[in-house]
Amino acid sequence: MADDYFGAMLVNVSSIELSIVNLKTGAQTERVKSAVAIGENIYNHEEISFETVGDAVEALRGFLQVLKDYGVTRYKLWGSQALSSAPNAEFIRDQLYVRTGLHIEWLSLGEESFVRNEAIALKYDRYHHLVKDHAAIIGMNSGSTTLSFFAHDDLIASHNMKLGPIRIKEVLQTLRATAPNPVDVLDDYINSKVDDFYRFLPEEFQTTQNQVMLIGASPLNTYFIPKGDVSYTLSVKSFNKFCNEVAGASNQYLMERLHLTEENVEIVLPVVLLVRKLLTVVHAEKLHLVNLNVLDGLTTNQAITAGYHKYHFEDQILAAANDLADRYRVEPNHMELVRRFALHLFDQLKPLHHLTPRDRLLLEVAAIVHDIGGFIDTHEHYLHSDYVLKESEILGLSTEETQIIAAVSRYHSTRTPAEDLAHFRQLDSDKRVVVAKLSAILRIADALDDAHQQTIQRISVSVRTNKVVITAFSDDELSLIRWAFNYKADFFTDVFGLQPVLKQRRLHK
Repeated sequence: MADDYFGAMLVNVSSIELSIVNLKTGAQTERVKSAVAIGENIYNHEEISFETVGDAVEALRGFLQVLKDYGVTRYKLWGSQALSSAPNAEFIRDQLYVRTGLHIEWLSLGEESFVRNEAIALKYDRYHHLVKDHAAIIGMNSGSTTLSFFAHDDLIASHNMKLGPIRIKEVLQTLRATAPNPVDVLDDYINSKVDDFYRFLPEEFQTTQNQVMLIGASPLNTYFIPKGDVSYTLSVKSFNKFCNEVAGASNQYLMERLHLTEENVEIVLPVVLLVRKLLTVVHAEKLHLVNLNVLDGLTTNQAITAGYHKYHFEDQILAAANDLADRYRVEPNHMELVRRFALHLFDQLKPLHHLTPRDRLLLEVAAIVHDIGGFIDTHEHYLHSDYVLKESEILGLSTEETQIIAAVSRYHSTRTPAEDLAHFRQLDSDKRVVVAKLSAILRIADALDDAHQQTIQRISVSVRTNKVVITAFSDDELSLIRWAFNYKADFFTDVFGLQPVLKQRRLHK
């Protein structure tokens, strides 16, 4: 099989990077980084400076020349979630496209965390050993930090905190101008933010010891990880000793001691103080620094998509969805039955819907989280589900996919897109069709357990000329379910042009 080269470019808050990778072997052919800080002031709610666009354009044109020199014809440009949150991000994206021909695909925080997890699982040789017991991946971005918890090889939970090195650096700059003891105040600031975040995690994570894999702490990687290696392990005691040394040091000392540039030295203290606090709250046994980042995750994800790895990580997406459902106390038995019925309907109705495996995954996630709005109020809970999901970051899902799941959850009950066109138009027309089809399927699945009593054991589906016969296997009285089914079936008919019909078959005659 011939080599398969791919170029991944990432525009971040503080840099622009290119990685050329042989997807077949995983070997990196070239890595180029430009220190164009296109969005370092966005955490002060400032727009991206148009003066920096010219520098970004030159950097990207240089990347395109590198790709041409290597003969790489397949490449893609991504933009970080932090950058996409700038008030004028879409204007910047359009300008870059006009001047380079490159279209930025914005990443969500969930996608950034997910591809980092993929990279560490496939590129860090100790990963599978560490996650056999209890481990946490701490992934840092410029303005946020994600904690993913693992136990017995499986992801258990993934939570995002809006606190990262660049965001903290801007706070430190303000404190140095206003506070007599800025480092102490900054430490208190970080502690308060982390403590406030951590109290919302499940109780078991607040007491369990974890092996910690840290991604994205570039100044630590530069100092600790030997050249040519991808990782370095140190004890928490050793790290705290290093921490104490750094906390009171001058920038000049840090530049010489850690071999950093003047541009990078400003984030050393924010990184060190944040990591020290996080190691405390996750009860770290050891710290494993891993020199991988989102860009490595993007190339890894491309290799997985191209079929060069047997591992697939959709289970992490489902685990994150289940964690979100647990956080909002979704009733598990109803959720599991609706999930099972929805997937069975999806599989049996393939000749009708022509949807993709990715759409099936989105349906499964929607079936898991569609009732989370009930935590706020059972009355019109589907509306609460919609806005909670829109504000949530689900590991592995794009912003658009999260909107689709929110819309499907909104329409799983009484409302339909036809009654709610103003709200529904936020999505492109092809995605509206996907939402309608997934909503129609989920409505039927939800109706089959409308009483939340799990009275139906299983179902079978038969597609006829003008109807879809759903046979429910149950020995119970199904009057309420029949009423709910008939009420929710109308939308299915509108979408697919076939009338759903519910039949009952007794399990014990």
